[in-house]
Amino acid sequence: MRWNPNPEGGNDERDSYEHKDLLKSYDKSTYAWQPEMEDKIIRITKSSVGTFDFCPKQYYFQNILGLRGEERDYHIRGSNVHDAVEWFWKESRNIMDEVLSSLKNGDRETARSILLTALPTPPEPYIYGEAEQLIQYVDWQFMRLVAVSERWIDDYPTVKTIEDWFPVGNEEEIHASREVVASDGTEVTIHMKGFIDRMFIDDDHIGIILMELKTGKWIKRKASQMRAEMQFYRMMLEHSPHMEYLPIVGWGWQFPGGGINGGDGPHWDFESVNGPGGRYAPKTVEKRLVRIVDAHLNDDFPPEPHERKCEYCDFMEMCPAWMGEYALDGGKEIDPQ
Repeated sequence: MRWNPNPEGGNDERDSYEHKDLLKSYDKSTYAWQPEMEDKIIRITKSSVGTFDFCPKQYYFQNILGLRGEERDYHIRGSNVHDAVEWFWKESRNIMDEVLSSLKNGDRETARSILLTALPTPPEPYIYGEAEQLIQYVDWQFMRLVAVSERWIDDYPTVKTIEDWFPVGNEEEIHASREVVASDGTEVTIHMKGFIDRMFIDDDHIGIILMELKTGKWIKRKASQMRAEMQFYRMMLEHSPHMEYLPIVGWGWQFPGGGINGGDGPHWDFESVNGPGGRYAPKTVEKRLVRIVDAHLNDDFPPEPHERKCEYCDFMEMCPAWMGEYALDGGKEIDPQ
């Protein structure tokens, strides 16, 4: 069951977005950009970068041709959990007095139970593991709340002093525009758009921490992928007029259902952007943007087949890697590696 508790129907805040010039830039953008489109620019999102990096041909089918695959249980679970967490952060402000009162009285179990009531109740029970992930997510936030509340000894925290626990951005819509220099030196304008799950102020009130929510399985090798996703958001913010969300000093990712499908278990990471892994993220993302721009300039979106990853693709029957001359766009058959 797909269900969104947010009365506005989601996080698209176009009408209230204050940077109208960037909305005009967004209206000019398209995933299907071609060099001869003088009045259009390339639209790039974190998801489209990920799709291209996974397989340029899948990007071509999905983003250029606009084809859509079958909706699967993990799509529904992801949307339901994200919408419920967006609601949770808005609703938790309304119950924070009660939560803090219970904590002050030393009753953590009651405080936790009250905080859980900030989660929305679906009209029918979730069926794809959403409830378990949401409870894990709230338990993590409760641990944060307890840690923050214990910083005060004589003067116990109030809703005002506990403000650092709340995000400064909750499913925040961001637009940006910049130039990407292709391999042949051509400068191409791109429009970047994304919804950042959560942004928090750091403990020293120096900068912003980006926090991504994932509902799939966690395995250790995903860390480099997550750094690249966070760097895309950082780059988008740095090329946007949203100075209120800069500088970015840290990022992290939360996998409350990380044990699903054989994963390593629930997982939550946080690191400085200047850490060992973060140092390479800017170059990684810039290279991926250049690859996308090169592909558009040269109309070159080759398949990168592999049986283990192609089994997750909805477009195998159209792909020259598998169908040869019978593929949607023809081409030579490629032996999957």
